[in-house]
Amino acid sequence: MALVEIKNLHKSFGSNHVLRGIDFSVEQGEVVCVIGPSGSGKSTLLRCVNLLEKPQQGQVFVRGEDITDPDCHLDAARQQIGMVFQQFNLFPHLSALANCTIAQRTVLKRSPAEADRVARANLERVGLSDKIDAFPAQLSGGQQQRVAIARALSMDPALMLFDEPTSALDPELVGDVLTVMRKLALEGMTMLVVTHEMAFAREVADRVAFMDGGVIVEQGPPADVIGDPREERTRTFLRRVLDPTHVEPT
Repeated sequence: MALVEIKNLHKSFGSNHVLRGIDFSVEQGEVVCVIGPSGSGKSTLLRCVNLLEKPQQGQVFVRGEDITDPDCHLDAARQQIGMVFQQFNLFPHLSALANCTIAQRTVLKRSPAEADRVARANLERVGLSDKIDAFPAQLSGGQQQRVAIARALSMDPALMLFDEPTSALDPELVGDVLTVMRKLALEGMTMLVVTHEMAFAREVADRVAFMDGGVIVEQGPPADVIGDPREERTRTFLRRVLDPTHVEPT
């Protein structure tokens, strides 16, 4: 059974039909990177997986449970899913450690001592054991994003969603975040990653899905989708991304 299974997913914002019948799954331990142009529906797909956006039609199953069912205990289902956004969404008045303990205590009802232990372990996991008392304003963008990853990991998710986690970072800070994500992949974390980092997708993903116009145009191993795509739409996108100086013939 797939960890996540999406069936005939449709999502519209007014007259804008963003997702047009997505069928997609993610296996336990799999790293799937979703690529495609801006506006193709990538982030909306991710937000529908944990119902930050409610689809108009279709179903999302997590570990076999239909979380789109109105009778589903959504908060309990969401506890299985960690999400890291483009913007870090840290509480500015809380230290890195406190940012990683607050949800553990309020949602998982862990004791302060247990939440503290788990948070410290995950901050060490992302290379920030020396920044536990720092506030977000005292951290670089890359460090803030790594705190956000540690915060999500502290909830012991079965699945991690990453929505373009490096897009808001200065180029020299991107590497530290991608290094943490590579480490998680090696540890066997199931990850669904929306990214423009083609080198990362090629190296780390088990599967790459190319989206355009609200549909998955093609998917498969990175060597196929990035290295030798079948579809012209994929080839055109990759030419533009991999060679920004390339001009399409008119």
